[in-house]
Amino acid sequence: MNSHKSRTSKARERVFPHIVEIAVPLDGLGSRLDDMHAWNLEHGIKIRTRMVSKSGSNYVRWCFLTASVATAFVRKFGGKIAP
Repeated sequence: MNSHKSRTSKARERVFPHIVEIAVPLDGLGSRLDDMHAWNLEHGIKIRTRMVSKSGSNYVRWCFLTASVATAFVRKFGGKIAP
């Protein structure tokens, strides 16, 4: 990742500080990803994500403005609220 993209992603996470991490399996998220996008659109939420790799695994980080929306997303799709 280039430094500009990294700075932009970190700035986004400061503005939208409630982060949900979803593990990405080797074969991808498939239709589950479509469902996640649809959920955001249905709730009027602009999609803000970034991919990260940790300990050899890939994750999608979904960025939300409020804790309540992040919690609702976790209830629907799993994952975890990032510290």
